[in-house]
Amino acid sequence: MTNQTTTHGDAALLQVNGLVKEFEIKDAALRSRTLRAVDGVDFVVRKKETFAIVGESGSGKSTIGRVLLGLAEKSSGDILFDSKPLSIKDRSQFRHIRKRLQIVFQDPVAAFDPRISIGKSLMEFLELRDDLDLRKRRQRAEHLISEVGLVPEMINRLPSQMSGGQLQRLSIARALASEPELIFLDEPTSALDVSIRGQIVNLLLERQKQHSVSYLLVAHDLRVVAVMADQVAVMYLGQFVEVSEKDQLFSHPLHPYTRGLIEAAHLDDLGLGRETDTVKLSGELSEDDAKSMGCRLAPRCPFAESKCSKPQELVELKPGQFVRCWKALSIEGVPGHK
Repeated sequence: MTNQTTTHGDAALLQVNGLVKEFEIKDAALRSRTLRAVDGVDFVVRKKETFAIVGESGSGKSTIGRVLLGLAEKSSGDILFDSKPLSIKDRSQFRHIRKRLQIVFQDPVAAFDPRISIGKSLMEFLELRDDLDLRKRRQRAEHLISEVGLVPEMINRLPSQMSGGQLQRLSIARALASEPELIFLDEPTSALDVSIRGQIVNLLLERQKQHSVSYLLVAHDLRVVAVMADQVAVMYLGQFVEVSEKDQLFSHPLHPYTRGLIEAAHLDDLGLGRETDTVKLSGELSEDDAKSMGCRLAPRCPFAESKCSKPQELVELKPGQFVRCWKALSIEGVPGHK
């Protein structure tokens, strides 16, 4: 990939270079094999911006977040946070990094300990701040609850006494408690009713503006990405196949997979002004295709040719728009079916 990660490097909060994550898995016959869930990805999350990673389930996007948060060990690659190597496994760094890096989980119900009150859950995160005594932590917890549109009296309730939407608001409050610089959003609306999703997205945008926080957003819902993201990476079977500024990606997607995702999402009502014909992909994502040395989408792509079996690099086809497809420019105006 052309050195996209160093663009505007002075504003980079998180920089990931050549990240690889492999898992050893066993099949039904207990035979071991290696699955490369993340295959050499590069990206930058800039200060006060949102970088989104999109793709179908199984594409590897959530694995990236797990590695960043220390929930899984990277196999290789470099991760820099504020220009310094990130290692949450290093106990000497743990408290300092956890103060600056937080997460909002996909399932708000599972994210809270059912045995402790909302207030105690918030207070545990406020302990990452050394500038607050116990009384001020309590006051800050009540303020955070109010800030996400709930009443301070909820501080004494148990998670079982809250709705899913309320708990996701409280997840956001909890993530903001330590005044982090970066929050990893792991499908933050997918477990919520459609009627609640817009409220949570608006809340996240408001808090980002108020607190100048950066987001690393993992999602399969392109509607959420279209509203929240500044930069977008489209991921397929461990690789980024397209990386672009959000408006350019939605109005002029180049990779067939990106075009297929947009076709399936039915985003016409968002007024994104799409200039490129979409693509109808066949079949489903298969881990077996991740072993291919060439384009991993080829078995599903209507434009596939023999040359697609050769290695495909992520290259800058248009200013700021990186694509892993040798044929992308020649098919950008061609309808999805031959």
